Amino acid sequence: MARILTGVEGLDDITRGGFVEGDSVLVAGSPGTGKTSLGMQFLYSGITKYNEPGFFITFEEFPQQIYRDALSFGWDFRRLEEEDKLRVLFTSPELMQQDIQRQEGLVPQMIREINARRVVVDSITHLRRLTDDPGEFREMIYGVINALKREGLTSMLIRELVESEVPGSGSEEYIADSVIYLTRENVDGQRMRFLEVIKSRGTHHLPGRCLFFIHDEGVRVVPPYRSPFFRFEQAASTGHPGLDDLLGGGIPDGALYLFEISSDIHQRVLEANFLREALAAGDVVAVVDPAASSLPLTLVDAAERFGLASELKAAYESQQVVVLAAGAEIPPALKALQERAPRGAKVRVFLNAMRALGVVPPDQFLRDFALVADALRERGALGMATLSRDVLDRQSVERIHSLADGIIRVWREGTYNYLQVMKTVNSARTPVVAFLEIAEPPFIELLEY
Repeated sequence: MARILTGVEGLDDITRGGFVEGDSVLVAGSPGTGKTSLGMQFLYSGITKYNEPGFFITFEEFPQQIYRDALSFGWDFRRLEEEDKLRVLFTSPELMQQDIQRQEGLVPQMIREINARRVVVDSITHLRRLTDDPGEFREMIYGVINALKREGLTSMLIRELVESEVPGSGSEEYIADSVIYLTRENVDGQRMRFLEVIKSRGTHHLPGRCLFFIHDEGVRVVPPYRSPFFRFEQAASTGHPGLDDLLGGGIPDGALYLFEISSDIHQRVLEANFLREALAAGDVVAVVDPAASSLPLTLVDAAERFGLASELKAAYESQQVVVLAAGAEIPPALKALQERAPRGAKVRVFLNAMRALGVVPPDQFLRDFALVADALRERGALGMATLSRDVLDRQSVERIHSLADGIIRVWREGTYNYLQVMKTVNSARTPVVAFLEIAEPPFIELLEY
């Protein structure tokens, strides 16, 4: 589908390339949320960046006020009108609603005079005073939107919300192709603006509330999630290509990534993927266990469940998989493993925090976790740790979060499983991704990642 870029910083990222050409986009919000500013920038960017003339229809502000407000951002709307790239029309809802639906009407004629490609209507809320009948109002909005589509316009329709109004309750939301909500919310005593795309018919968008700023040069939207700043050339796979992609290539050398798994999720599938990938790559696996002198039963069980029992046994006998006690033994042991590892092989460390916390007290586990993290950074090895936050107090969890180089949350809500990348070395932060457990490797299917 053909798309048009909005030219608003961050908004094109959220909409994954802008609005679909010819769509109607409803922008709803309470007073002071920035609806008109967003509309003006949508028009100005279209004209100055993409050579798409624009049309501004207002029911409540005289053109002089629109010119003044636009000029405060450095946008000279009056000059653009003189150059026949913009039209600002101040009219009544009655006249506009009747006129625009006639192909020979004044509004369609003005649109064609400048070959307008974009239009902002501020605001369609005023059309509500024309009728008390919900069905008639819906037909009225439907007629306006269809008339704008007939003229080949991509439209931004502004709607005012009152504080008590429930988003999604208006008929406009059902008719519009896309819906964007602007809000002002209290963040630690300060009012902050947020933007959220809640609907985009026939196309994808990035979910979630986004910070929304109005500064001297216009509007900026800051998405809550970020693609990796870069992809690692040297990284170890988690055993799942989709998860590796979310992480920007996998787990990098020198890093310890924490998988924070709720107690109602089978964490062994993640352990088995990590182990399978390590054995296939010929890497050395060091299992940190404060009590075991042989393979922990949890790892053996994971291998048996996912068809790795014979491979794990052979790797343990050949010392491709070794068990390390926690504490001061870790740094020299990692050095020794690297020295004897085959050329090109990595040393991977696996730490099951649930297992460790069943053997040692939390304060000792925190010290051991810090030792593992420091040793990996010093030696350029890499590690995976699994933890259920239910078994530690908040302060201890925060401490582990600060030590880990990456954090991946995995949990169940209702009858579905979810994961979210919260922290990585390359600053990736993803939306919530649903996943299914499946019978074949890698035993997890990510949905819409």
